[in-house]
Amino acid sequence: MSDRAQSAPVGVAILLAVTVVSMGALTVAVGSVVEAGATQAETRAAAGSMDAALDPERSGRHERRLALHEGRLRTVDRSLRVLDGDAVVFERSVDGLVFTAGQRRVRYVAGATVGATGNGAFLHASPPLSVRDGTLFVGVTALDAPAVAVDGPGTVTLRTNVTHSRRRLSGQGYAVAVETRTPAVWERWFEDMGATTARQSFDNDDVPSVVARFPDVQDVYVFVHDMNLEVGR
Repeated sequence: MSDRAQSAPVGVAILLAVTVVSMGALTVAVGSVVEAGATQAETRAAAGSMDAALDPERSGRHERRLALHEGRLRTVDRSLRVLDGDAVVFERSVDGLVFTAGQRRVRYVAGATVGATGNGAFLHASPPLSVRDGTLFVGVTALDAPAVAVDGPGTVTLRTNVTHSRRRLSGQGYAVAVETRTPAVWERWFEDMGATTARQSFDNDDVPSVVARFPDVQDVYVFVHDMNLEVGR
C-alpha cells in the first residue's frame, strides 16, 4: 500500500479529532456565556425586587416578600451628607441593604441600586437627585433598619412604614457626600450630571464617601423618606 493511501485515513482521523476538540471548546464557551447571562439576570432580578420593596414614593405601611434561592441579605451602616463649602450642614444615617451570592452583589444605598458581578458594577436604579435652575433636589431614602443578616434559601419579608419630611438649605456652593462601597459607579453618575467628584472619609472607617460638588447651586431641597425597614422571615 502506498504512503498516499495510508495518509488518507490518518488525515480523516486527525480532522475528526480537531472537530471534536473544537466542538468541546465551543460548548464550554457557549456554556460560559449562558452562565454569565443567567448570573447577570439573577442580579438584575434581585435589584428589581429591592427597588420595588423600597419605593420612596409610598406612604404608610407596606410589605413585600423576596425569595432567596441562595446567598445572604443584610443591612449595613451608611450615611449621606450635604456640605456648604467644607461644612456639613445636613447629615443622615441612611443605612443600606446588601444581597450577596458568590460573585454577585446588589447594594441599595440612599435610593440608588448598584449591581455587581465579579469586578464589574453597574447602576441599576439612579439616585433620586437632580439639578434644575440652579437648585439641587436631594431625595434621601433612609432605611432606619436594625442590624440584621438573613441567609438563603428561603423567603425574606421586607416591611416598611414610610413617612416624609422636607428641608430647605441656602448657601454659596453645595456638595453631596454618599458613603458607598462602589464609589466608581457613583462618581461616573455624578460627573455625568456636571459635578466634580472626590473621595473622603468622614468617620475614619474603610468605607469612603463620594463627594460631588455643584459650585453653581445655592439652594438645596432635601426630601427625607423614612422607611423604618424591618427584615425578617
